[in-house]
Amino acid sequence: MDKHTLRVLEFQKVLQMISEHAVTAPGRNAVLRITPLEDEQEILRSQRLVSELRTILNSGFSTGIEHFERMEHLFERLRPEEAVLEPLQLREFIPLLSSSLSLKGLSYHAEEGPLKELIVRLKTHPKILKDIERSIAPDGSINDNASEELFNIRRSINRVSKRIKRALEDILNRPELKPHIQDFYITERNGRWVIPVKSDSKGHIRGVIHDISNTGETVFVEPTQVQHLGNELEALKAEEKLEEFRVLKALSARLREELEQIEEDYRITVEIDKFQAISLFSEKIGALPAELNHEGLIRITGGRHPLLWKTLKRLGQEDHLVPLEFFLGKDKRGMVITGSNAGGKTVTLKTVGVLTLMTLSGLPVPASSGTTIPVLKNVLADIGDEQSIEDNLSTFSAHVTRLREILELSGPDSLVIIDELGTGTDPTEGGALASAILKSLLGKGSLVVVSTHLSMLKALAFQEPLLINAAMEMKQTIEKGQVRYRPSYRLRIGEAGSSHALSIAERLGMPEAIIKEAGQYLQEGSGRLEQLINSLKKTQEQLNRELERVEGLKEELNRLKEELKEKQEELKRKRDNTMKRAYEEAETLLRKIKTEAYNHLEMIKTQERQKAKEHLKRLQKMHEEARRRLQTKSQEGFSTAPEPGTEVRIKNLNLSGKFLAFNKKTGRCRVLVRGREVETRLDELLPVKVEGTEGFEPETVREKEEFTLPTRELNLIGYRVDPALSELERFLNDASLSELQEVKVIHGIGTGILSRAIRDYLKEHPLVEGFRAGTREEGGEGVTVVRLR
Repeated sequence: MDKHTLRVLEFQKVLQMISEHAVTAPGRNAVLRITPLEDEQEILRSQRLVSELRTILNSGFSTGIEHFERMEHLFERLRPEEAVLEPLQLREFIPLLSSSLSLKGLSYHAEEGPLKELIVRLKTHPKILKDIERSIAPDGSINDNASEELFNIRRSINRVSKRIKRALEDILNRPELKPHIQDFYITERNGRWVIPVKSDSKGHIRGVIHDISNTGETVFVEPTQVQHLGNELEALKAEEKLEEFRVLKALSARLREELEQIEEDYRITVEIDKFQAISLFSEKIGALPAELNHEGLIRITGGRHPLLWKTLKRLGQEDHLVPLEFFLGKDKRGMVITGSNAGGKTVTLKTVGVLTLMTLSGLPVPASSGTTIPVLKNVLADIGDEQSIEDNLSTFSAHVTRLREILELSGPDSLVIIDELGTGTDPTEGGALASAILKSLLGKGSLVVVSTHLSMLKALAFQEPLLINAAMEMKQTIEKGQVRYRPSYRLRIGEAGSSHALSIAERLGMPEAIIKEAGQYLQEGSGRLEQLINSLKKTQEQLNRELERVEGLKEELNRLKEELKEKQEELKRKRDNTMKRAYEEAETLLRKIKTEAYNHLEMIKTQERQKAKEHLKRLQKMHEEARRRLQTKSQEGFSTAPEPGTEVRIKNLNLSGKFLAFNKKTGRCRVLVRGREVETRLDELLPVKVEGTEGFEPETVREKEEFTLPTRELNLIGYRVDPALSELERFLNDASLSELQEVKVIHGIGTGILSRAIRDYLKEHPLVEGFRAGTREEGGEGVTVVRLR
């Protein structure tokens, strides 16, 4: 992204605002390094991370991140083998290890998404954390319980020290030695316990002198009686130092073993801290993620510049901030903003620019929902006075130099923002140059937003189809009997503004005579162009009103279309419900038949076979009646073409198949019947199956007048479970009436679903005495042989 643009749009100041919410030092640095992203997926990932963190924080949970400084130098120092860190350096790992441990616990509250993906990568090291906290005190000293050996050594040191002190106290209390003692206390010099003795009495107390006072009047003597204890104490202290070093070395080695993962935890914790800072900033300022688009559309609803919000917030006037309503795109690729000085033109440009940069960086923007920003490769801006004394460039020269850079860098995926285009030189020549630059940028496919005072550019915006005028609104007021104009800071798109230079000069105290004379010059010169622009503005307003009326008619037409569609759907629902009720009635009748059939089976058990045959014939008639009823109900044809794949029956052929397609022009349908496509009229089609009529298909009704005896075999290969069981029920009934003792059911092996369903069914059937799998000659597992009662 263009560095000049980031500077003039003050993007770094916005990042500074966000970084204040980071907990860690590297987290703050990570925020300050944010730049616009080129990958759209990275932008969306960043937006989602912020949204997920805001949800968690607003739910009352905390990330638990603690403050820590940058740690890269510690990682490098720890990397070499045998490297040993100082105690305070080891303690610097505590907030990092503690933070990663807290974040790991957050995974239970995070939904599936980029945040959880980061958290699950954390390994955490609770044992190392606990050992460092136990071993090293906040001041860097090593605790007694850092190791058992250190604890024992220090206990011995305390014991020996007490023996030395008791011995020295005995010496101090001896009456014959009191005249030679300078002061009655015990102190330590050079790691040895001593007593203060008068210089001229040092020969009266045998021992080793370890120090002399500044005045020379006192010598600090370790009496001979305690020297062996002092030596023992010194040896223990040496052991203590060695054990302390061993503790530090062991902790350093353990950190080094896990260094690669600790560095990864560090990076993840810093990244989450960065996004937490963005989340907290967004919550504070009321920012939302803008939508992304590829249509070159910029729509800002209720936009606020974050730096202006901060300034007004500090003054307690944030309610005075006027939100920006901005739209650019579709058939308008460029906008010319005009209006008076101090009317808000530059703030508008900066707001559009900084909200675009924030969106492309994956940051939420202080704007309302509905805000959308295009995915861009470049944002190019020229704002402010770029006069350079060092480079010997005037304001105009610096301006032109920057415009040349913009022309070189711009393209179809660019947003160009230019403040006061064409100023700094003769208005006529500046206007001509500005017009040419503006048309060149539009020709390259860039989105362009410029501010100007030049009437030539206002006129160009009326003539050029890709351009639109916009004006900073000025409120007209009457003060002391005179008309005054004050800025409202609202952008009015579609209008050309006036600079109101004379009104502003008069308000600021310019002499009245000069104002009047300037007005005369204005009427003689450029006032005519202003009159032309005003006339064009009125014409455009009339066109806009007419366009609004047409849009209203379009909305009414769409509403009527929706009503018609709803009525058609309601009619279809009623028809479907009628068909469903009919099939439900038929199914109730079929269930009644099934009950009667089981009663019939009971009669078979009592050997009343003749009576059972008559009963079964009656059932057969009832069954045929039920099927005829269903057929009658299914004679209603389709009012509209059914969905492709629907089972249908062709009346004139009495054949069933799958519906493929309907040709509205010819009014004919294509149906797949027995592997071949058949064409017929829509009114020749009848529905075959309705959801809720399990296993029943009207086209399978077979016309027969009398009951026929079954064979000894039933082949169910290719059947679904429900139709297969229906066929099996009929087969067993017929076989029983024919007094068959054994029958064979062929079902194949396949997936095993059909064979299991058949055998489960046979276990509960009252006519079945038993069954077995077929022998190898009979067909093996693909056959079930059934013995009847």
